[in-house]
Amino acid sequence: MRCYDRPSPNFDDRKDGAKPELIVLHYTSMDSTEAALEKLTDPASKVSCHYLIDEKGNIFQLVDEDKRAWHAGVSSWMGKDDVNSRSIGIEISNRDDQPYTKEQIFSLALLCKDLMFRHKIPTENVVGHSDVAPDRKQDPGAHFPWQKLSRHDIGRWPEPTAADQFNAAAVARSPKKLKELFNEAGYGVNAFGKNKPKLKELVTAFQRRYEPEAFSKPDAKPGKATAGTVAKLRAVARLNRPKKDQPEA
Repeated sequence: MRCYDRPSPNFDDRKDGAKPELIVLHYTSMDSTEAALEKLTDPASKVSCHYLIDEKGNIFQLVDEDKRAWHAGVSSWMGKDDVNSRSIGIEISNRDDQPYTKEQIFSLALLCKDLMFRHKIPTENVVGHSDVAPDRKQDPGAHFPWQKLSRHDIGRWPEPTAADQFNAAAVARSPKKLKELFNEAGYGVNAFGKNKPKLKELVTAFQRRYEPEAFSKPDAKPGKATAGTVAKLRAVARLNRPKKDQPEA
């Protein structure tokens, strides 16, 4: 693993004194790392990120952490928009139809742990682009090893309890109750207008992260909530509950 500077001109100041409180993970979806770097450093593209990790695990820094990189676009998390001002964006060289390399995940884990320590970013605030923009984005995709990273306290992985599973099948058939749960879990239920994103888009984004098997089984139906989806969604809502709602010691 090596670290390189590859400065991008595509950044500005974080707004209203915002500090990094999220890490947003992406895949590049481009033919090569070099092609991605060219786009992310091209002034005409108006996109960038703080870091990019190639297939060998090499890390490129494009934007200083105290600046606002342009990676999340129109997005929302935990009731707040302008995710760019509140986050650090990490791109991973991947085409979505291929597994991430061991070297990439190793470097990503080291980078995330360092960022989380220095910026005091809690594990539940490591999210995917599809979490903060479920109406537009799919990255880092169903191949991304969220469960594996969660063992290192990078991102939460839900373990539903009996209470989470209670009456889950009925809730899966209720759009109103599903939206309430998505809101509790941090997803922007009406972040982009009334009924935007669509419920199916929210379910698909959630399954892409927590139920990747929904995209690989022959009889799978991504975007359709099941009892298992509801149980995991309840568990995520519990894990992601803001610390301010918890009693102080």
